[in-house]
Amino acid sequence: MDTGSAGTWVPAGIFGNSGGQVYISSLCLDNDICFNNFMAWSSDSGFTQSKQGYYNGIIGVDLLKNFDLTFDYKNELMYCCDTLENSSPPGLVMIPFYYETDRPFTNVAIESMSQGATLLDTGAAYTRITPLIFGSLSQNPGVLFDSVVFNMNGSEIVEYVPLTDYCTGTACPDEIIVQIGSWPAVGGTFFREYLTIFKFSENVVKLDPYQDRSHIKESGIQRIGLQINIYDASEIVHVVDGSLAWTGGLRAGYEIISVNGIPIDSLGYFGIYDLLADTSVDEYQFFVETTEGNIEDVTISVQP
Repeated sequence: MDTGSAGTWVPAGIFGNSGGQVYISSLCLDNDICFNNFMAWSSDSGFTQSKQGYYNGIIGVDLLKNFDLTFDYKNELMYCCDTLENSSPPGLVMIPFYYETDRPFTNVAIESMSQGATLLDTGAAYTRITPLIFGSLSQNPGVLFDSVVFNMNGSEIVEYVPLTDYCTGTACPDEIIVQIGSWPAVGGTFFREYLTIFKFSENVVKLDPYQDRSHIKESGIQRIGLQINIYDASEIVHVVDGSLAWTGGLRAGYEIISVNGIPIDSLGYFGIYDLLADTSVDEYQFFVETTEGNIEDVTISVQP
């Protein structure tokens, strides 16, 4: 559900016409929420893989703006309505937005310095700033980790740092993790601090801060330091130096056969990250094939 995408995308492996548009008669979510008779873009990128465990597509602003949309990050729910329609809880912030390239933008300030119009991107896991913006700040936080980021047209290695004094309108979380990359956006690490309502009918975002932040956890990449290929979940594409994955012996180029006895084909891209982010699991057993063709058993223990 991607406010950072102007259009809706479907997998070319199912619908054909890669790079072009296809007619969709009906696209339905749970609870009989349906979009009917529209044109979608067709793509064979990593974000529209038809394989189990991968993205099967992107629902963009062309469809989302038909609703006032509530993202409840804490309870992992979405509502096609404004759940605060008749209430204004203490702490509620309302941020106006406007459209550029058919996507929602608003003003962002860091350390009270305006960074200008910034994309409101629920499709991005992390809030993003550019190296130029980061270099202009007085903050010099240590890098938490780095990773390979898969974009629609390729990939890049980026770093992640904790940042304070980041404000979207008057909404200023105490601290968020930002990704230093090639373009700026307000992403998931900002929105997850709030019950987030895109009130498309009025061109505003309503942000109600969560008092209980127990849902905010380390990602699988951050916790273990391991990253896999979005096209092929068996391939390790990046291991953070000094991470648990690194000290355990995993390396880029290794092929994952199974994790904790679960075949990688069953886990898929999202399944392995859900497993690595699960704080109830304190040990991971990887069966891998090394770049030399050897089969190894690698055990990674996570200290509580």
